[in-house]
Amino acid sequence: MEIYVDKQGIDHIQCDLLGLWHFSDERPLKGLTGLVDWRLDAMISRLIISGKIQGFWGEKVLLGAMDALVGKELLIIGLGPTNEFEQSRIQDAGRLMARTALNLNLCSVCFALPASRRGLDTVAIAEHLLYGLVSEAGNTEFTPWIMCTPDEIDEAILGFQKTKITLKSSVETDIIQVKS
Repeated sequence: MEIYVDKQGIDHIQCDLLGLWHFSDERPLKGLTGLVDWRLDAMISRLIISGKIQGFWGEKVLLGAMDALVGKELLIIGLGPTNEFEQSRIQDAGRLMARTALNLNLCSVCFALPASRRGLDTVAIAEHLLYGLVSEAGNTEFTPWIMCTPDEIDEAILGFQKTKITLKSSVETDIIQVKS
Protein backbone atom coordinates (compact mmCIF):
# COMPACT_ATOMS: atom_id res chain seq x y z
CA MET A 1 0.00 0.00 0.00
CA GLU A 2 1.24 3.46 -0.84
CA ILE A 3 0.55 6.18 1.71
CA TYR A 4 1.02 9.73 0.46
CA VAL A 5 1.91 12.53 2.83
CA ASP A 6 1.23 15.93 1.36
CA LYS A 7 1.33 19.52 2.55
CA GLN A 8 -0.50 20.95 -0.45
CA GLY A 9 -4.03 22.26 -0.11
CA ILE A 10 -7.13 20.19 -0.72
CA ASP A 11 -7.59 21.63 -4.21
CA HIS A 12 -4.33 20.05 -5.40
CA ILE A 13 -4.86 16.53 -4.07
CA GLN A 14 -6.69 14.12 -6.33
CA CYS A 15 -8.83 11.75 -4.30
CA ASP A 16 -12.32 10.27 -4.41
CA LEU A 17 -13.22 11.00 -0.80
CA LEU A 18 -12.33 13.86 1.53
CA GLY A 19 -12.43 12.61 5.12
CA LEU A 20 -13.16 15.05 7.91
CA TRP A 21 -13.06 14.53 11.68
CA HIS A 22 -15.61 16.01 14.08
CA PHE A 23 -15.35 16.03 17.87
CA SER A 24 -18.76 16.33 19.52
CA ASP A 25 -17.61 19.15 21.81
CA GLU A 26 -15.39 21.12 19.44
CA ARG A 27 -16.74 24.59 18.69
CA PRO A 28 -15.82 26.28 16.46
CA LEU A 29 -14.71 23.60 14.04
CA LYS A 30 -10.92 23.48 13.67
CA GLY A 31 -8.32 22.23 11.24
CA LEU A 32 -9.36 20.85 7.87
CA THR A 33 -12.98 20.45 8.99
CA GLY A 34 -13.12 24.15 9.88
CA LEU A 35 -11.52 25.10 6.56
CA VAL A 36 -13.97 23.00 4.56
CA ASP A 37 -16.87 24.40 6.60
CA TRP A 38 -15.69 27.91 5.76
CA ARG A 39 -15.41 27.07 2.05
CA LEU A 40 -18.93 25.64 2.15
CA ASP A 41 -20.31 28.82 3.75
CA ALA A 42 -20.79 27.16 7.17
CA MET A 43 -22.88 24.30 5.80
CA ILE A 44 -21.31 21.81 8.22
CA SER A 45 -21.85 24.18 11.15
CA ARG A 46 -25.51 24.59 10.16
CA LEU A 47 -25.91 20.79 10.09
CA ILE A 48 -24.37 20.61 13.58
CA ILE A 49 -26.62 23.40 14.91
CA SER A 50 -29.69 21.63 13.47
CA GLY A 51 -28.65 18.38 15.20
CA LYS A 52 -28.20 16.45 11.94
CA ILE A 53 -24.51 16.02 12.75
CA GLN A 54 -23.66 15.41 16.39
CA GLY A 55 -20.10 14.12 16.37
CA PHE A 56 -20.77 11.12 18.60
CA TRP A 57 -18.23 8.32 18.41
CA GLY A 58 -18.47 6.44 15.11
CA GLU A 59 -21.05 8.71 13.50
CA LYS A 60 -20.65 8.83 9.72
CA VAL A 61 -22.16 11.50 7.52
CA LEU A 62 -21.65 11.39 3.76
CA LEU A 63 -22.19 14.54 1.73
CA GLY A 64 -22.08 14.59 -2.06
CA ALA A 65 -19.55 16.57 -4.03
CA MET A 66 -19.97 20.35 -3.82
CA ASP A 67 -18.99 23.10 -6.23
CA ALA A 68 -16.44 24.41 -3.72
CA LEU A 69 -14.68 21.01 -3.68
CA VAL A 70 -15.06 19.67 -7.19
CA GLY A 71 -14.89 15.91 -7.56
CA LYS A 72 -14.66 15.06 -3.85
CA GLU A 73 -17.32 13.35 -1.80
CA LEU A 74 -17.23 14.42 1.87
CA LEU A 75 -17.22 11.96 4.76
CA ILE A 76 -17.49 13.35 8.26
CA ILE A 77 -16.59 10.91 11.03
CA GLY A 78 -17.56 11.62 14.61
CA LEU A 79 -14.83 11.18 17.21
CA GLY A 80 -16.91 11.78 20.36
CA PRO A 81 -15.77 14.11 23.13
CA THR A 82 -12.19 15.39 22.95
CA ASN A 83 -11.36 14.04 26.43
CA GLU A 84 -12.05 10.46 25.26
CA PHE A 85 -9.71 10.64 22.27
CA GLU A 86 -6.88 8.26 23.12
CA GLN A 87 -4.79 5.50 21.53
CA SER A 88 -7.45 2.85 20.90
CA ARG A 89 -9.91 5.45 19.60
CA ILE A 90 -7.29 6.82 17.21
CA GLN A 91 -6.71 3.33 15.77
CA ASP A 92 -10.45 2.73 15.55
CA ALA A 93 -10.90 6.05 13.74
CA GLY A 94 -8.38 4.91 11.12
CA ARG A 95 -10.20 1.60 10.75
CA LEU A 96 -13.53 3.38 10.40
CA MET A 97 -12.20 5.74 7.72
CA ALA A 98 -10.75 2.85 5.67
CA ARG A 99 -13.77 0.57 6.11
CA THR A 100 -16.21 3.30 5.10
CA ALA A 101 -14.23 4.30 2.00
CA LEU A 102 -13.86 0.67 0.93
CA ASN A 103 -17.58 -0.02 1.52
CA LEU A 104 -18.33 2.95 -0.74
CA ASN A 105 -16.00 1.45 -3.39
CA LEU A 106 -13.79 4.55 -3.22
CA CYS A 107 -10.12 3.72 -3.62
CA SER A 108 -8.52 6.97 -2.49
CA VAL A 109 -9.23 9.07 0.56
CA CYS A 110 -7.54 12.26 1.68
CA PHE A 111 -7.73 13.58 5.22
CA ALA A 112 -5.75 15.47 7.83
CA LEU A 113 -4.64 14.12 11.16
CA PRO A 114 -7.14 14.76 13.93
CA ALA A 115 -5.87 17.62 16.09
CA SER A 116 -3.56 16.69 18.96
CA ARG A 117 -5.58 16.08 22.11
CA ARG A 118 -5.00 15.27 25.75
CA GLY A 119 -1.21 15.07 25.71
CA LEU A 120 -0.96 12.94 22.58
CA ASP A 121 1.56 14.30 20.15
CA THR A 122 1.56 14.31 16.37
CA VAL A 123 3.90 11.28 16.21
CA ALA A 124 1.52 9.18 18.34
CA ILE A 125 -1.60 10.31 16.47
CA ALA A 126 0.03 9.57 13.09
CA GLU A 127 1.29 6.20 14.27
CA HIS A 128 -2.01 4.95 15.69
CA LEU A 129 -4.23 6.40 12.96
CA LEU A 130 -2.18 4.81 10.19
CA TYR A 131 -2.04 1.51 12.09
CA GLY A 132 -5.83 1.35 12.16
CA LEU A 133 -6.15 2.48 8.56
CA VAL A 134 -3.66 -0.03 7.15
CA SER A 135 -4.77 -2.93 9.36
CA GLU A 136 -8.35 -2.45 8.09
CA ALA A 137 -7.49 -1.93 4.42
CA GLY A 138 -4.85 -4.67 4.29
CA ASN A 139 -3.61 -5.36 0.79
CA THR A 140 -6.65 -3.94 -0.99
CA GLU A 141 -6.45 -1.29 -3.72
CA PHE A 142 -6.63 1.63 -1.34
CA THR A 143 -4.61 4.85 -1.36
CA PRO A 144 -4.68 7.26 1.58
CA TRP A 145 -3.46 10.85 1.12
CA ILE A 146 -2.69 12.43 4.47
CA MET A 147 -2.59 16.20 4.47
CA CYS A 148 -0.19 17.76 6.95
CA THR A 149 0.72 21.30 7.82
CA PRO A 150 4.37 22.25 7.31
CA ASP A 151 4.74 22.30 11.12
CA GLU A 152 3.57 18.71 11.61
CA ILE A 153 4.86 16.90 8.52
CA ASP A 154 8.18 15.68 9.97
CA GLU A 155 6.55 14.31 13.12
CA ALA A 156 3.74 12.73 11.10
CA ILE A 157 6.21 10.95 8.83
CA LEU A 158 8.09 9.67 11.89
CA GLY A 159 4.82 8.21 13.22
CA PHE A 160 4.04 6.67 9.85
CA GLN A 161 7.52 5.11 9.64
CA LYS A 162 7.02 3.55 13.10
CA THR A 163 3.78 2.02 11.85
CA LYS A 164 5.48 0.78 8.70
CA ILE A 165 8.01 -1.08 10.84
CA THR A 166 5.26 -2.51 13.07
CA LEU A 167 3.24 -3.79 10.09
CA LYS A 168 6.23 -4.92 8.03
CA SER A 169 5.43 -8.62 8.26
CA SER A 170 1.71 -8.29 7.46
CA VAL A 171 1.24 -5.41 5.00
CA GLU A 172 3.90 -3.86 2.81
CA THR A 173 3.61 -0.08 2.96
CA ASP A 174 5.44 2.73 1.22
CA ILE A 175 5.38 6.19 2.78
CA ILE A 176 5.70 8.78 0.01
CA GLN A 177 6.19 12.43 0.82
CA VAL A 178 4.84 14.53 -2.02
CA LYS A 179 7.24 17.31 -2.96
CA SER A 180 5.42 20.56 -3.55
